[in-house]
Amino acid sequence: MAANFIILADDSLAVQQKIEEIQNGFELEVEPIVYNALEEGTYAIVDELTTVSLFDETKLVIVKGAEALLARSDKAFLELLKAMNDQSSSNVLILIFMNSIESSNEQYQKLKRFSSVFEAKTKNINLEEYATKRFQEEGYQVDLDTIKLLVSFSDSFSKLRGYMDQLECYKEQERRITNQDVTLLIPEPLEDNVYALIDAVLSNDKRLMLKGYQDMKLRSMQASNLISLLINKFQELYNVNILIKSGMNQASLAELFHISSGRAYYMIKNAKEHSLDTIQAHLNRLNLLDYQIKTGKIDQNIGLELYFLR
Repeated sequence: MAANFIILADDSLAVQQKIEEIQNGFELEVEPIVYNALEEGTYAIVDELTTVSLFDETKLVIVKGAEALLARSDKAFLELLKAMNDQSSSNVLILIFMNSIESSNEQYQKLKRFSSVFEAKTKNINLEEYATKRFQEEGYQVDLDTIKLLVSFSDSFSKLRGYMDQLECYKEQERRITNQDVTLLIPEPLEDNVYALIDAVLSNDKRLMLKGYQDMKLRSMQASNLISLLINKFQELYNVNILIKSGMNQASLAELFHISSGRAYYMIKNAKEHSLDTIQAHLNRLNLLDYQIKTGKIDQNIGLELYFLR
């Protein structure tokens, strides 16, 4: 009987890892046949599933953009379901959904009826554990603090893998990776620059404040947009402060904010270092500045510089 799988994903590398697991489970050594449902249509996939291989081999058919299958005609969709339910077939079909699907979608429910469903999402992968294990297997010495820093720079499994490859190539001879290597080679996410700027504001380090502001200007970010981002991150810092006081741990925080464990670690660290009153005071000043800019009472650049120098 045909074997059918649905992969719900948000990361292409996580998808590839799940496909490899399926291949290994079936001990398939054949080259996968890949279709894009957005471009090639349902009937092309049906033809592939129902055409006997010249070499009498099990086919591994992978369908990207499977969301498009849900919008096809009833006749084409019914033909696909028939092929998926072929009792005489030994083919393996993998449907990849990279966008969220309403669980109540009738056609999706019909696909599920003949399939096993797997999630291949970044939130389901412990990036710290993966990085630790991979570095150990490759013979690299990396402290846990360095791994947390690296993971905090990575908003996806694919990006983490790419950064790890880059670091391993750079330190191939020494085979030891440090925080300094990470900060030297890996570009800081925009949010990390904002967090650094907030730290400078809270510690009243005017030199670092103005440096951070200049860095943002080099990214072509307008002052008004930076103010909005600062308000967002100060509000986030305020919320995290309350959440950890109520007993929320790092893992729960990561799940709530849909972020990596490494990012949650630094959010908790920053929140613990500053009082709610201090954070609230800055939120009030930034919201007032935002209002003054939007009502034309002050120039955005002058207003933000005065905020930093106050």
